[in-house]
Amino acid sequence: MAQSAAVAVSNLDAGFVLAPERYDPRRATKALDGIPLGEMVEVISDQVYATSCDRDQRYLVLDTGYAQEGVIRACNPPVNRDEIGSAKKRLQPDDVIVSRLRPYLRQVAYVDPGLFRFDGEPVDLLCSTEFFVLRSKGESIAFLVPYLLSDPVQRVLAAAQEGGHHPRFNQATLKGLVVPDSMYRQRKAISDRVLRAVALHRESESARRELVSSCNSAVTATA
Repeated sequence: MAQSAAVAVSNLDAGFVLAPERYDPRRATKALDGIPLGEMVEVISDQVYATSCDRDQRYLVLDTGYAQEGVIRACNPPVNRDEIGSAKKRLQPDDVIVSRLRPYLRQVAYVDPGLFRFDGEPVDLLCSTEFFVLRSKGESIAFLVPYLLSDPVQRVLAAAQEGGHHPRFNQATLKGLVVPDSMYRQRKAISDRVLRAVALHRESESARRELVSSCNSAVTATA
């Protein structure tokens, strides 16, 4: 059950938001010493439309279901500009994406360089606007993946979700998360471990696709 909290009218969020979830005291991380997430990353909000995309380029479009437990899992083949559909966000290597929709699904992932080639074909990456796109201001931010999947942070995101049918948390909650100093000091070592784990996943996924492709050829030849 949510903890109760009295909030003065003068402290209501912009627009006089009255939703009780907005003022749930569990919506804040409790690190005594740390750095707010919003100080170490940019949250990319620019949207891309099909009409502004290159007609000769191929695009890998990531829906929220493709991100889970830190990695981008198997997704649909690349598409051309005319198949992109609604507005998307453009991704770069080393971005971290976090779905704002139904945070309990743990749709957090590191955008690794291996995603920008699909079966040897260079592709651009676009993602659903349901994702918050976190971008580094310099060094790798891969260390944020296990942080965002940690139980304390997941509890904050769960408490911050608003709405009944499509519960979401807002950007202010994300940027206000506090990364403990102890973790921040180890960020390079943690990022290196994340990069190794994601690279192994990408190799496994590539090998699986090659096996399926070879079987397709063999079955077609004997049909």
